[in-house]
Amino acid sequence: MARPKIAAGGVGQVQVTQLTNGKWRARARMRNDSGELVQLRAEGATEDAAREELLSRAKTMTTHTKAIVTAGSTIAEAAEAWLPTVKVRAENGTLSWSTYENYETTVRLTLVPVCGGVTLEALTVGRCDRIIQNLLADRGVSSARKARSVLSLICGFAVRDDAIPTNPVRDVTRLPTPEKKTAMLLPQQIEAIRDLMTHWRETEGMGPRPNWRALVDGMDIMLGTSARVGECIGLRRCDVDMTTAPPTILIDGTVIQNKVQGVQRKNAPKRTRQRRRVALPALAADAVRRRLALAERGPEALLFPTKTGKPMSVSNYERLLRSFIDDNRDELVRLGVEVDEYSTHIYRRTTATLVERAAGLTIASRLLGHANEMVTRNSYVITAEQVDVVTADILDTILGT
Repeated sequence: MARPKIAAGGVGQVQVTQLTNGKWRARARMRNDSGELVQLRAEGATEDAAREELLSRAKTMTTHTKAIVTAGSTIAEAAEAWLPTVKVRAENGTLSWSTYENYETTVRLTLVPVCGGVTLEALTVGRCDRIIQNLLADRGVSSARKARSVLSLICGFAVRDDAIPTNPVRDVTRLPTPEKKTAMLLPQQIEAIRDLMTHWRETEGMGPRPNWRALVDGMDIMLGTSARVGECIGLRRCDVDMTTAPPTILIDGTVIQNKVQGVQRKNAPKRTRQRRRVALPALAADAVRRRLALAERGPEALLFPTKTGKPMSVSNYERLLRSFIDDNRDELVRLGVEVDEYSTHIYRRTTATLVERAAGLTIASRLLGHANEMVTRNSYVITAEQVDVVTADILDTILGT
């Protein structure tokens, strides 16, 4: 009977013999991906070591390798195999650590408890859809969207490892988009809020006041530049040019925080392509001057440092703002401010809306650093209820009376 033909990527029978020097030699033939037969040899201190070295060399000559996961692997097992590959990307800088930590948290707190025991071969489109829809009903749209995203990445990993033929998550029902927030601040509200911040806890007790200056200056800079809170508190002396008319700042970094690196300034905005130089209106320029007067010397000195000169964390700034809101809730409500939607993001939304109404969507999008104007329109700009009255003049001209 003829010997069966070795398939491309396959290794024939391995023969191991002991040499006179005490080492072991393994020999075998394999067929590489081009179909050519290749003779392999490897040596090792033991019989098993020689065999393992030969098989290791064979792997380098073919794209056929042993799968990490199989169709019988559970979602929990596939996630356990996938996460280290994501961690490697975080370690080499092609993925942020915070993104890796978000993936790991979603796996640990959502996917494993909900569907970790389901095998990949049993993960049909219908079953995926039911898992995501149950999460939508039980935990809300945010949790469901995160779970869908991470589960799709895990299934994509399984597809590339030949465990399943297609990614079933791609065809599940589209989830609803989060409701667009519509709160913004009016000029008179901004003036009143600045006054409240300036006198916040001014006469309470004998202890130190909260860092109200950082709240006021941060609000003015964010309103005047559309910078995100991390981009604002990540500003340095070298990012500011007060010699031009008007003065400018370079938004070229942001403050990030994760378990591995702690709080630090990243030398790029949220997206690298969003690096931009912004002209400062008067309120922002005044705030920058106040921060420069308080900042340490040196080009790398931060405008919003901690007492030790390190970056202030975004969570601490937002916690400070929440404390202000809690203490002044009644006053803010009387001013007509939508308190439940009041966060640092309301400053960026306010700026986007005011600029769009005055100068159009293109300029507003460039100010925010968006590559796509629809992102500005869908997520930031609040559409005015009143349509421009010029439409009546246009129609009168065309249609007559």
